[in-house]
Amino acid sequence: NIAGNIGFQKWANKENLKIVSAEYNKMFTHNLHNFSELEDRIALLHMQQKEVNTSVVSLESQIRHLREMLKYAEQYQKNKIYDDHYKSSKDPDRYFRKYESQIILFAGAEHILQENGMDLKHLNTNKLQEQLSNLISKKKSINTQYVSFKQETKELELIHQNLSKYLKPDDPE
Repeated sequence: NIAGNIGFQKWANKENLKIVSAEYNKMFTHNLHNFSELEDRIALLHMQQKEVNTSVVSLESQIRHLREMLKYAEQYQKNKIYDDHYKSSKDPDRYFRKYESQIILFAGAEHILQENGMDLKHLNTNKLQEQLSNLISKKKSINTQYVSFKQETKELELIHQNLSKYLKPDDPE
């Protein structure tokens, strides 16, 4: 009968104390001094994860929009010469038939860019590309922060779970 064995009980209590001590030491490495601080930090990390996730979603939306604008800006610049020649052509109908797709692509890009408030006279694809790179860099940085929060949350939740086993009495069923 293991339950009635006093030696086994002493050994189990000693092992449990070692486990609790190790978990408390882990807690102290996170600069937490009691169970309440541990729970508060976990709640804070969950909130920070949600905020960072919201920021990532917003940045992804901005990146998609800027990529689309960049595509239209490049299309606009590439096909602008066809539109200019079309407008100054002596035989616009013939020119249009010959370069119809380029002129239509130009007009579509022009319309989309104007709809989105882009200044067509000062359109600079290099500047748009730089803005896109900055947003992507910012997203990577925020993703790194998110991973860090997630990892710390996981560690603290494990500490919380292990300490809860030994410090909180079982609820009677």
